[in-house]
Amino acid sequence: MSSNTLNRRGFIGSLATTTALAAAALTLPPAMHAQGKGKPMKSDNLSGKARIRIRRSPSDVFTAFADARAMSKFWFTRRDDGLREGESVSWFIGSGENAVSFDIRVKELKHPGKIVIEWENGGEHTQVVWSIEGTAEGDTILTIEESGFTGSRQAIIERALDSTAGFNQVIVAAKALVEHSIELNVVADHA
Repeated sequence: MSSNTLNRRGFIGSLATTTALAAAALTLPPAMHAQGKGKPMKSDNLSGKARIRIRRSPSDVFTAFADARAMSKFWFTRRDDGLREGESVSWFIGSGENAVSFDIRVKELKHPGKIVIEWENGGEHTQVVWSIEGTAEGDTILTIEESGFTGSRQAIIERALDSTAGFNQVIVAAKALVEHSIELNVVADHA
């Protein structure tokens, strides 16, 4: 496992301890709800998920994540020319010359409704999906979900909780930027 992976995973993992919403947004598949009924718990399809209403258009929300300059204001630093389906780009923790980078692969890009990437998380590749849905009022419901965790049941649960915690911070920071032009960079300001 590379030092880049350890640093990113350590950052994402430590977000779980600082976000009270982590357990509330965890997506549990029906098989896991059955545990209380005497059935074995399964964690095959466990995912981390965060969801928020942003009072701007789906196009504005899509751009906040697809455009490197915009996303760098509230999340990971980017030096690319924007996301393009089928391409790989590097994202950075920090903005200086010693910033730790990690690669993402853009699997699907459908303006303004969907972004799908794969990235390395703890030595495995997981999938992250942004679903960007317009409302009748002209607002946007943004959902970010990470799936594809592997390992022991406990490891999968921990990774899903870490993901949920991190993405809850990301969606709040994206809302602040898109709605109010306030930069709450959750990576740069993480303690």
